[in-house]
Amino acid sequence: MKVKKFVLVLVLISALSLTLEAKYKFEKFYLSNGLTVILSPSNNSAAVCVLLYHKIGTRHDPPGLHGATYLYRNLMHLGTRTFDPYERFLFVKRHGGISNRQVKHDNSIFYQVMPEAELNNALWHESERISSLKLTDRAIDTHKNSEYRRIYSTINGNVNAAANRWIKSVVFADTVYQTPEYGSLEAIGSFDNREIKKLYQNFKNPADIVLIIAGNFDKTMVRKSVDRYFAPLPAGKRDPREKLNIPAPRKEYVYKNWLRKDIPYHFVTYGIRAPSKRSQDHLYFNFVKYYLVDERISKLEKILSRKNNLDVTINSEYTNHFDCNALIIKISTANRETLETVKYVLAKEFDALLSKALSQSELKATKSLMEIDFRKNMALLEKRSIIAAENFHMFADLDFEAEYIKRIRGITTYNILDISKKYLNEKNRVILNVVKQ
Repeated sequence: MKVKKFVLVLVLISALSLTLEAKYKFEKFYLSNGLTVILSPSNNSAAVCVLLYHKIGTRHDPPGLHGATYLYRNLMHLGTRTFDPYERFLFVKRHGGISNRQVKHDNSIFYQVMPEAELNNALWHESERISSLKLTDRAIDTHKNSEYRRIYSTINGNVNAAANRWIKSVVFADTVYQTPEYGSLEAIGSFDNREIKKLYQNFKNPADIVLIIAGNFDKTMVRKSVDRYFAPLPAGKRDPREKLNIPAPRKEYVYKNWLRKDIPYHFVTYGIRAPSKRSQDHLYFNFVKYYLVDERISKLEKILSRKNNLDVTINSEYTNHFDCNALIIKISTANRETLETVKYVLAKEFDALLSKALSQSELKATKSLMEIDFRKNMALLEKRSIIAAENFHMFADLDFEAEYIKRIRGITTYNILDISKKYLNEKNRVILNVVKQ
C-alpha cells in the first residue's frame, strides 16, 4: 500500500501544470484610514472568502495580560450595533457558508466563505465586528470562565495535552512562544475586564488590518462596497512594536521521564526546535518534516512499522509561528520493550540524516508532495487568503506563488544534509518518555 502511495505521488505531480507562472493574481490598494485591501479574483468558484487579518496576536499583549487577546476568539461573536450575539454566525450557516477564526501568537484571523451573492453581507458583518462590538462585563466574565474550564479540563484530564505543553515550553524556552497562546491558567480569571476592553482598540486599528477578498466577484463593485463599509473607520497608525527575533537552534539536550498510572500505553515525544518562517531555512526544514512524518511517504513509518515490524502509532505536529517553530513527534505503543527499540531506531535515523544524502527518488517524492499540497492550498479560498496575508505581513510581498514553487523544485540533497546537521543534532532535541506504572 505504501509503495502505491509513493507511485501515486509521482503520477500526481506529472498531472500538475509544470509552468512556474503564478496561477493566482493579487492586487492591493489602501484606504485613506490605513486599511490594506488585497483582492484575489478567481472565476472558477461560485463562492467568495472575506478574511480580516489582524497584525496582532498574544505576543503583543501587555505585561501581565498575556493571553487576554486569545479571549477575542470568542468575544468577536458578541453582538454589535445591528446584530445580536452569534447572529452573524447563524446567518452564515443558514446561507450555506462557513466561518472560522484563529488567534495565535503572531496574528489574529477571522473569515467567512459565502456564496458570491452574499459578498456584501459578509463585508458588512466584518465591518460591524471591528467597529461596534458590545463588550459587556457579563459577557467577558462568561467567556473567561468558559475558557478557564476548557483549559483546566484539557491540562488536568489529558496526559497527551500535558506532555505536549511541557515539550513546547522547553523547546521554546526564552522565546515569545514559550507560553501558550491562552497564557497561564492562573491568569485567566484575574484579567481585569477594563484591560480586556482596551485590547479591542487593537482590532479596530485599520493600519494593522489586511482585508483579503478571494473568489468570484466584480472588482469595481467590491471596491465600492469596501469603501462603503470600511472607509468610515477612524484612521489608524501602525504600531512599531513588531521586532524580528529569530532564535537559534537549542544548544542543550533535554531528556525527561514521567511515570503515570492514568495512561493505557507508553509513549515517547520528541520536540525539535525548527526555523522561523521568515528564514530561508524554513522551506528546507519543512521538507524534513514531510520526509519524516507525512503519512503518504513517512520514513518513520517505513523504518518502524515495516522494516522493524514494531506495533506503534505515530502522531506529529508542526507549529506555524513567525520567528521560531517546533516539530513534535509522538510515538506510542502498548509494549515497554518496543518503546525502547523505538528510541534506539529513531536516534539512528536522525544521525543518518546528518551524514547520509537522500536518494533521488526520496528527494523527488518529497518535493512533489510539497508542491502538490501548496497548489491545493492555493486553490482553497480561505487558505489562499491566509497564505497571502501572512506573506504580506512578513515580507510585504504578494508575488510569492511562482517563487515558492521554484524554491521547492530547487531543493537538493545538500540542502537537506545542511539543515539536518543544524536542527536534527542531539543538542536540539527535547525528549519526554512517558511510561505506564
